Amino acid sequence: MQKPTYVLLTLSLALLGSVAQAQTAGTINFTANQTTATGSLTPVLTWSTSPVASSCTASGAWSGTKFASGSETLPTITASKSYTLTCSWGGGSATVNWTAPTTNTNGTPLTDLAGFKVLFGTSASALNQSQMVNDPSATSKTLSSLGAGTWYFAVRAVNSSQAESDSSNIGQKTINAATAAKTVNITINAATPPPTTSLKTTGTRVFDVVTQNGIRKLGVQVGTIALGKPCDSTYKVGERYRVNSADVKFTKTSRSSSVVARCATS
Repeated sequence: MQKPTYVLLTLSLALLGSVAQAQTAGTINFTANQTTATGSLTPVLTWSTSPVASSCTASGAWSGTKFASGSETLPTITASKSYTLTCSWGGGSATVNWTAPTTNTNGTPLTDLAGFKVLFGTSASALNQSQMVNDPSATSKTLSSLGAGTWYFAVRAVNSSQAESDSSNIGQKTINAATAAKTVNITINAATPPPTTSLKTTGTRVFDVVTQNGIRKLGVQVGTIALGKPCDSTYKVGERYRVNSADVKFTKTSRSSSVVARCATS
């Protein structure tokens, strides 16, 4: 079975008119549910692109590949964070032109040319994508939806027995893309601590404490205390709170280790 000769390839690669738009960055609408908070916040980020971006990537306090539009709830933050979304309007088309072969590898006329196979990829040594052209009279093929970057192209002739020629010489074309980025800053302010309150004595009389059936009860007056002395809010008997015995001027011996007096918050 004879193979057709290699294709005499003359590349004329050009971007289609639609790609001119792809070289212009679009608009990113990127917002957060809140941009300031006190103490903590669970961010909800929402975004969209116009025209629809070909790809978007997150960076900063979030990461990963994102759709051209969407919404995402992120983990709660307790410190200020910045979230960036970078989108690309890339991709384009390239037109490959070739000259069809006229002879087989043995020099005989090529009479059963069936079409062409266009090979392409992002590496000259790995043209791992292909498209068939089932028209023996064709001399060009437009490849669309090519991502940003440098693409490499070659063509093979195919006869009616599906035998392929060797690949032509390799041509290349760089497809440009435009990018835009937008950042959302979320500021977390420190929580204001609640005002501190403390109990201070508002009465001068000090009483001891007696226990009956496991219940603390007010006993008798055992001394006096100056106004404004600290009280223990965790120990209360009736309307009185425990005070420091060292602050008490005792007039009689207390029957308990705890003594109480009238107190109030200050």
